[in-house]
Amino acid sequence: MTTCFTIKYLELKISILFVLLLLFVGLITGVLAGLLGIGGGVIFVPVLLIILPAIGVESSSVTISAVATSLFAGCFASGSSLFNHSKKKNILLKEGLIFGFGAVISASIIPNIIVSINPEILKVIIASFIFVVALNLFFSNPKPKIKDVKLNTYWLFPLGIFFGAIASISGLGGGIFYVPILYYFLNGDLKLSVGTATIVIFLTMFSSTISFAILNHSWNPINFQFGYLNIASALLLGAGAIFGAYFGVKLVFKVPIPIFRKIFSVFLFFVVIKILLGAKI
Repeated sequence: MTTCFTIKYLELKISILFVLLLLFVGLITGVLAGLLGIGGGVIFVPVLLIILPAIGVESSSVTISAVATSLFAGCFASGSSLFNHSKKKNILLKEGLIFGFGAVISASIIPNIIVSINPEILKVIIASFIFVVALNLFFSNPKPKIKDVKLNTYWLFPLGIFFGAIASISGLGGGIFYVPILYYFLNGDLKLSVGTATIVIFLTMFSSTISFAILNHSWNPINFQFGYLNIASALLLGAGAIFGAYFGVKLVFKVPIPIFRKIFSVFLFFVVIKILLGAKI
């Protein structure tokens, strides 16, 4: 009887730690997303690659589940961000929808391709995208000077298709790609670019999540795994990110962003090494 009680107590303790850990990761991710202008998936995916096996997700589907769950968690953060930016009238609806519809097309198709990719190869693909993000954060100028050239808005549609595919494959959400593109189309208005990008990010993540949900309908009530989506992890990460993003935006005006970008890029380099060391190819 005592042994049984001890086991149940340990299980409860582990469950509470699991909840607190994911909320904390979501909170930190939200802060960094607001502060650095990156997508939450760049942290969600590596963390989920560690968390999901620990809660009983089958090893053969861990990588795909990490991508799908990351996109699901990002829906909450990007949806909240979109709502707040729209309240401040800091979005361009036409540009965002044109870019977003292009991204939705590829984001709806790509999940069907991802499930057929070798999980170990998928890890290398994800690591490659994170490596590119890290290089961009470390070497790029947050506010580059550009020429005042009017670009055709409808070019955003094919660009959306291309980068929407990258976002769906990597689970990164695409913010790291969408913001710089919009920055040039909007002639250097970084604030408006970030706000408009939230439309594209939300549409990409939402459509990808729906596509992953349709692919597999199996349900595991023990670890709350629905197909490739781990519902519990996504909700906890998303909840933390919603609150974290609020504080991250406040920090934008108080912290030297270039220093934080470089520190975080170094962290991402270590994440890439960790993922590649765990890939069995």
